[in-house]
Amino acid sequence: MKMDEQQLIESVRRKRLIFTVTTGRSGTAYLSSIFGYARKTHSFHEPAPEFVQILRQVQSGTGDARSFLMQKKLPVIAADSAPVYVETSHLTCKGFLEPLLELGIVPDLIIHRRPPRDVALSMFRMGTIPGRSDKGLLFYLSPQDPGVLAMKDWEHLHDYQLCYWYCLEIERRARQYKELFQGQGARIAETSLQGLKTYTGLTTCFAELDLQLKFPAWLTRLRFKRATGVKVNESLETKKEVTLPADLAALEQEVVSRVMQNGEHSWLSGLENGIAQGA
Repeated sequence: MKMDEQQLIESVRRKRLIFTVTTGRSGTAYLSSIFGYARKTHSFHEPAPEFVQILRQVQSGTGDARSFLMQKKLPVIAADSAPVYVETSHLTCKGFLEPLLELGIVPDLIIHRRPPRDVALSMFRMGTIPGRSDKGLLFYLSPQDPGVLAMKDWEHLHDYQLCYWYCLEIERRARQYKELFQGQGARIAETSLQGLKTYTGLTTCFAELDLQLKFPAWLTRLRFKRATGVKVNESLETKKEVTLPADLAALEQEVVSRVMQNGEHSWLSGLENGIAQGA
């Protein structure tokens, strides 16, 4: 029997939803795998129906994120048998979190970071350039999208600079969503790829999200330690042979300067001592 909208919303609200705010190219597949160590939890990386189906339309204003959630995503979540649903896709934070709040659904958040330079280099090598390449447009935000960090004459920037700009935009969103969702009573865990390669990092993350390890704990710990020996952040696509820019720091600083010219973003001034170095 098909549920009406209110029944669907109530069914989803009886679950715990956990979504991710992250850049991508940050170990999200690995992040999904470690939630397999949590009790009463089903964890997915980029499950169908995928947000990418409507991501670009949502940015341009021609797509309805609420309808996508109600007609496609939430029925699948409601049908899942676990009390806790985790999805680590980097697309959720690109126009789908606010509609969830509007529906009265408050997910918990994992703010998952990898140093911006590492992410930008990975994107650059893959040729997924925000605002420029086909896949960059499909999966990532663009400087021409509404509501993002503004940059004058972004069309003339180097490909690497567009990748770095994208990382700054996701960091802006991470800070914004942390404040917004904490105000709604959501649990927030701030993680990093390196931190989650340790058992202490795993248990700290679970504690912040009020999740319990599967029993027996000693066996879960053993399995985790074995799994951390597997290389993370692999891609099925072959990275392109590209020549890296000679002075990354100068290119990055130009992006920061352009962004700061267009608004009060004081947090950017601490990049060299903070997120840019993965601190």
